[in-house]
Amino acid sequence: MQLDGSTLLLTATFVILLCGVSFIVNTAMRRNDASGRLWSLSFLGGMLTALSFSAWNVAPELWWVLAIGNSAYVVSIGALWSGARVFNGRSSLVWIALAGGGVIALLTAVEGPAGGAWTGSSGLFAGIAVFAGLGGAETMRSRMRRNLNARILSFCLWIVCAYYVLRTSIFVTLGPTSEVFQTYFGTQTTTVITILLVLLSTISLSILQAERSGARALGDMTVGVHSVVGVLSAASFMQQWADWIERSSFHGERLAMVAMDVDNLPQMNMAFGRDFGDRAIRSVAQIIRHHAPTCALLGHTGAGRFVIVAVVATANDAEELAIRLQTALVDEPIDTEQSLRATASFGVVDTETFGYGLPVLRSALDAAASEARDEGGNRIVVGRRSPVG
Repeated sequence: MQLDGSTLLLTATFVILLCGVSFIVNTAMRRNDASGRLWSLSFLGGMLTALSFSAWNVAPELWWVLAIGNSAYVVSIGALWSGARVFNGRSSLVWIALAGGGVIALLTAVEGPAGGAWTGSSGLFAGIAVFAGLGGAETMRSRMRRNLNARILSFCLWIVCAYYVLRTSIFVTLGPTSEVFQTYFGTQTTTVITILLVLLSTISLSILQAERSGARALGDMTVGVHSVVGVLSAASFMQQWADWIERSSFHGERLAMVAMDVDNLPQMNMAFGRDFGDRAIRSVAQIIRHHAPTCALLGHTGAGRFVIVAVVATANDAEELAIRLQTALVDEPIDTEQSLRATASFGVVDTETFGYGLPVLRSALDAAASEARDEGGNRIVVGRRSPVG
């Protein structure tokens, strides 16, 4: 049994509009940030795509709406990638997504009505595959890598990437009228997959936004659901971090940063429950408070990630701080009843090596912490600037 193509398209349009409006309204009513605005742009692009394709389905002579729909589709997937970059603390590069949409619109317009229902499709399919792949890769790195809902989003994007790589290949080699294309990559199959992935993506993005907004709403000095005096929330910490860098640059002081990612936090949540995970994070925060320098800046920047910023005399002082914290985790249990202890992956950088640019320092710190985690965790990696030439 096959559903009528028009009915499926109408259903997909309704689902996309409903999910898009819901996400955009929820984002607007919260203290939305740059990643939320970019993801809202993604949903706006999806809504415009659905309306454009529906309009063409009713009036096929309006071939130019396909240029609008194709362009909006590519921008929609590109904005997902761009929002993920911002969520990870990187530059948005949204201009690349917008430029990609412009190129697809131009290619569709050049092809004109001769292509019929598939006008501009080869460029559209390739564009979706590229941006979905970029988005899938971005949601598997940095702070998104440690979040279960981000992993669900990553799974969706990789599915889209793989599907459209295959769809593009079959479209170019066998054509849209071939039996293989019509059976496995036709409009009906694609519409069903789109509906399922839009629903999953909406849930994942909404929860990511709710978690981030909730963390901001808790205010300063919070860790998880518990208050820990002296540990700043992500938003306040970033403001203070930028200020410290500016002032240390003015005075010519060496500033060191230590990123500390608690190992196996998702596994702890699954094995012992989310409440245990929250208590573990609170215990780790207290250990950091006790063993970090009194004048250090302490922040909880994401799920299981802490960053310590301190003025140091030598590069070795930063690594010694990481060693001290690593030893403290071994010595002090996070759960006294079960004598459980946490481990962490440490990344260490300083301004002597990487300069006083916050984006460069954040990127280097993320890379060092990721390297420590990839080596099996419970490691300390000191960031080194790559040689030039």
